[in-house]
Amino acid sequence: MERSANKTDREQLKITNLQRPELLSPAGNYECFVAAVKAGADAVYAGGIRFGARAYADNFTQDEMLKAIDYAHLRDRKLYLTVNTVLKNQETDELFDYIRPFYENGLDGVIVQDIGVIRLLGEMFPGLSLHASTQMAITGSQGVRFLKELGISRVVPARELSLSEIKSIYEDTGMELECFIHGALCYSYSGKCLFSSIAGGRSGNRGRCAGPCRLPYDGKYILSARDICTLTILPELTDAGIASFKIEGRMKSKEYVAGVTGIYRKYIDRLSERGAGDYKVDKRDFEELTEIYTRSGHCEGYYHQKNGRGMITIERPSYDTADEAGLRELYLHYTDKDDRLPVSGILTAYKGTGLSLTLNCRGYEVSCEGDMAEEAKKRPTDEENLRKHLSKTGESGFVFDELSIYAGDDIFVPVSSVNNLRRSAFDLLRNEMLKKYKRNVNTGEYRYKPDLFLKDKDGIRSKTREGYRHYHCRIDNIEMLDTVCDYDYIDIISADISQFTHTDRKTGKVSLDRKRLTDCMNKVYSKDRRFFLALPPVIRNGYFERCKELGEQINGLKPDGIIIDNYESLCYLKMMDYRGEILSDIHMYALNNEAVQAFAEGGVTMLTCPVELNARELEGLLIQNGEFIIYGRLPMMISAGCTEKTLGTCKYDNGISSITDRLGNVFPVKRNCDECYNTILNCVPVMIPGDRIPKKPGIISYRIHFTVEDRTRIREVMDYYGAVAAGKETVLPKIKHTLGHLKRGVE
Repeated sequence: MERSANKTDREQLKITNLQRPELLSPAGNYECFVAAVKAGADAVYAGGIRFGARAYADNFTQDEMLKAIDYAHLRDRKLYLTVNTVLKNQETDELFDYIRPFYENGLDGVIVQDIGVIRLLGEMFPGLSLHASTQMAITGSQGVRFLKELGISRVVPARELSLSEIKSIYEDTGMELECFIHGALCYSYSGKCLFSSIAGGRSGNRGRCAGPCRLPYDGKYILSARDICTLTILPELTDAGIASFKIEGRMKSKEYVAGVTGIYRKYIDRLSERGAGDYKVDKRDFEELTEIYTRSGHCEGYYHQKNGRGMITIERPSYDTADEAGLRELYLHYTDKDDRLPVSGILTAYKGTGLSLTLNCRGYEVSCEGDMAEEAKKRPTDEENLRKHLSKTGESGFVFDELSIYAGDDIFVPVSSVNNLRRSAFDLLRNEMLKKYKRNVNTGEYRYKPDLFLKDKDGIRSKTREGYRHYHCRIDNIEMLDTVCDYDYIDIISADISQFTHTDRKTGKVSLDRKRLTDCMNKVYSKDRRFFLALPPVIRNGYFERCKELGEQINGLKPDGIIIDNYESLCYLKMMDYRGEILSDIHMYALNNEAVQAFAEGGVTMLTCPVELNARELEGLLIQNGEFIIYGRLPMMISAGCTEKTLGTCKYDNGISSITDRLGNVFPVKRNCDECYNTILNCVPVMIPGDRIPKKPGIISYRIHFTVEDRTRIREVMDYYGAVAAGKETVLPKIKHTLGHLKRGVE
């Protein structure tokens, strides 16, 4: 029995890529790296001892990384280094010395999340290929265009994208896209998850996720995604324009790496040779693949569906028991091979002349001279003896497949001379083969230039008085507007755009209720406040094109500010030449001064202070026009998954539900069924007492964010911060809350 690519029309697909996709495999240590290369990976991604999103993998020492780079290049493979975490200020100072030896040795690329790191690496290491991590949650062409301007040469988009979205991005931008084809899935959009960070102090953005999505909620594992397996749909992935097929698994064993890599290598080659029409997957291969550490079965990810029960483990989150003997057998099948490079050689050895050894490997040729051959006084050195010692290539990584020896009959050559010649020749050959990869780096000191962020943008901040701080009240429900408008100390009121839009689920068209938006803005303006509009936290399926009225209304109504939480929105506003404030939200991470600078250069005029820094770390951030959250339930996850749909209770409305963990904590879940995403909020709000609110000079605004609060709670909070704003003595309300990371921060 064979599995085909499922549907008849899929079999008619043509491979549109000019080149076959790269097969990119994971390596959590050097053994896994070698296994991946032996099994057929075109490239491997691995983490060093710093800055990787898998802090608990074994990872590579500096020497191992340098060795791996050479090993890959000698075999025409590539190695990419993961620097896919957000960095704190003191860490950016260490980045140059960390990357430099790898860059000089020919590192093929760096996978990055932090926009400040992108800026730094672009300045420090010209020509180094920078790949945007899936942690940047890129979901549309606008985000790709923004990153392209920063120097990104490849994007790993959000794993939630459909094949049609991926194809559209590729056709719109021509960007190299790297997409996951196998392995574990996060329930949240990567980079938009703070669950592990807020609940346990282990930040996924810092490579230390504790996996709270694998715990039970409401007695079931409704946030635990199944692993993806796409072997049967490789023709479609190729047709979508994906340049690199990526296997997840830097925390997994060498057996997993070899087995998964080997099977996908076989079918990528089969697809390349036979085309999509004859593409079929053998049942045995498919079963072997899905039995390698499968988490409660498998799915095809989001490539063909938005979400659903079939993507969730439901009953248990752990991996199925693996057949260790079978895994070992599979590992040996794909790796039990001599990976030494075949070399042809010519040795000449005549009395009175120096030894000469010429080596040729894949078109690279070197010649090396050795000691003088002497006249034999007793037993001469014959051809067999010379061949025996020359063939001891050992750890060189080479092996003779052809060796010609031209030698006199009466010569004597010491074994040490043969060994020295062999070692020198192979060192020379290795250096010749690797020479094209080596680089020199400019050692000139890189200097941070903070002046740009201090500049006013066309007088936008004319209302900001020296030493004066705004209070900003953000509401997710427009019904809260009348209540918050009663408080005079509030300077800015913002509302979520979902309160003014509706998506037609058949056509996808997004209509904007201009009257409702205008009425809201007028009410705010009548109180002499400023109005900000919050765009969606995730932009999917050409949202801005589907909501054509949005640009017209933003330019026409001219809200004082726009709140954004993704790179798609930032690019969109730049393209519109929007002249108001652009406030970046909490998932646009700026934990270091380079990121602050990069956002300023990108058009951001106000930054939300990072919620993962403690008070001391925040003090060291050269932030100007910053906004600090003093009250609100932080979003723990933003997910394309839907808890209601998973449980079979989908309501098809933009409402509020909840999930309860094993300790009895209740987490509200905001459903946006129009654009199909869930926001899981914290079980308690952040609430900063008045005497602990940061007074850092760069912070000009304090945010109070209401999500699911009733009118009584809203007034209780607003009354308290009103007294704080007026400098009055007041008592913190008895509201169960957290200080967030203000005291402890994250590792």
